Amino acid sequence: MKKFTLISFKICTILFGFLFLAACDSDDTLTVMPQDDSVAQLKTFSIKPGENRVKIEGTVPAEADIEEVVVYWNDRANSLRIPISPSNEEQQFSEYIPNLEERVYTFEMQTSDGSGSGSAIVTGASEVYGASYRNTLLNRPVSNSTLAQSKLDIQFDGMDFSTGPIGIELSYENTSGELQNVFFPISQDRVILNDYKRNTNYKYRTVFVPSPLAVDTFYIDYNSVTPQVEFPELKNNAVPFSATSVSGRWGVLADWTTTAPVLIHPGGHGGWDQWNGNIFNMESGWGASAINNGKIYQSVEAPAGNYALEISVRDSNHSETDEGGSYFVVSKGFELPDVSDVTTDSEVLVFERIHTTTYVANMPEIYRLEFSLDEITDITIGQITSQWGQTPGRFCNILSFELIPAD
Repeated sequence: MKKFTLISFKICTILFGFLFLAACDSDDTLTVMPQDDSVAQLKTFSIKPGENRVKIEGTVPAEADIEEVVVYWNDRANSLRIPISPSNEEQQFSEYIPNLEERVYTFEMQTSDGSGSGSAIVTGASEVYGASYRNTLLNRPVSNSTLAQSKLDIQFDGMDFSTGPIGIELSYENTSGELQNVFFPISQDRVILNDYKRNTNYKYRTVFVPSPLAVDTFYIDYNSVTPQVEFPELKNNAVPFSATSVSGRWGVLADWTTTAPVLIHPGGHGGWDQWNGNIFNMESGWGASAINNGKIYQSVEAPAGNYALEISVRDSNHSETDEGGSYFVVSKGFELPDVSDVTTDSEVLVFERIHTTTYVANMPEIYRLEFSLDEITDITIGQITSQWGQTPGRFCNILSFELIPAD
């Protein structure tokens, strides 16, 4: 026996391609298709949630006399009719129901044949997401973002994973000036980029999917981040200085670049002096040859800011009237200029000529070289000199180099 169910609503149809949507808003009645066991039910049926919509999917069995699938919601106040063409094979269908308010819906699905009979009704529920859900979404916070040369190291804090975050989209400019977009899963809490362009910002956003079955992905606004560059620290920068090799009194300083003109002492050594507590000293004369354009320097990466390089000198016998001269220098890049160019080189940030300093116990002379950087810059600091090989020779005993923030 066929069973008929009556529900009260006014029939309103809107054509969407081959879909028809019925809505109820009065006391008119619509006859739901009578349930008939001879009308085949759907073989599969699923409802996938989305943003103010759902996706209805299902499979119609083969050789079934089915002409349409009807989906009801809002207590059957609304319906969607999906035409089905007769076939000897299984048929799959997939349709969206748009413009839904944000809440949980119950959907009923029924097949019908050409005579108007319908199968037993299959029921399912789904949540629809919208503005309220979107307003709960927050970007995963960055706990640390440090840059060293072109290597960017980003570490993320924890977050509420119940809102459905699946990953992070990140956009940055590489060292070639090309825009790069990367995606990584939310389980990854640290990202290292080895080709990051300095003096640029990167932006990122967290991507959300509220349900494993959801058909829509939620993207929130990008956050822009300026990476932090650590304040530079000089290595092997104070007495007792260390050496990579030693021959008698003289050695070669570790962590510094020493050019060939400085290596005038036995075995090709110079710059490191065992006297005075393993000190920094480029010395000529007293039997050693002159130093022509000798350099000892160290390079560091420095962020924008105001700096001072303070050099503590125990004693020195350089004269400001000496031919060539000796200088403390801070320069852009990875090298120091030649002695002859120090006063005119455009890459030089600051310099000071070394003069005579008489030793007084526990009272070194402090040279203070101040400079400013507008952006992240590679800088090189050190001493350059051209000095005679006569007797008495020339020396400058340096106790320490210190790079500090300037007021």
